[in-house]
Order: sequence, then structure tokens, then C-alpha cells
Amino acid sequence: MADILVPGKLTPELIEILGMPNFQSAPIARAFRASGRAEIKSRFEDEQAFVLHWLLGLHAEHGTAWREAASKVLEAVIAEAKARAAEGAGGARG
Repeated sequence: MADILVPGKLTPELIEILGMPNFQSAPIARAFRASGRAEIKSRFEDEQAFVLHWLLGLHAEHGTAWREAASKVLEAVIAEAKARAAEGAGGARG
């Protein structure tokens, strides 16, 4: 069995991540899906699990700066999702 690293202390940052409700995580997951960066089933449970997993990884990598790291990635994800939507809309007209 592989080692799993779990922080020894439940910090305010981890509480924020792990306590994120699905109505906050769903739009993030949908942006990742629309951008083409992730294949996520259209179930709240799958969307929430994807986002929590992603944020926990950012927390492990960036510590208390996880939120800033997430914002940078999300900006790119949203831009990619908008570009794909525009391509789709343009292709439908053509």
C-alpha cells in the first residue's frame, strides 16, 4: 500500500478546503470540464471530490499560499473554457 501523507494538524486552511460545500465547488469543476483540462462526471459528488482533491494538492505544494495558486490556475482555466465555448459557437454558425 502506498504511503499517504496527511497533515498532523487541522489548520484553518485545511478546514476551509475540506469544508467547501458543493455549491462553491461545482462551478470550479464545471470550468475545468469546460476547459477540457479534466473529465469529471456531472454529479455533485464527483465535482466536489475533484475540486477538494485539486485544492488539497495545491495546499500540499504551496502551504498557506494555496489560495493564490488556485486563483492563478482558475484564471487560466476560465479563459480556456471561454475560448472553447467561443470556438464551439463560431463553429455552429459556420
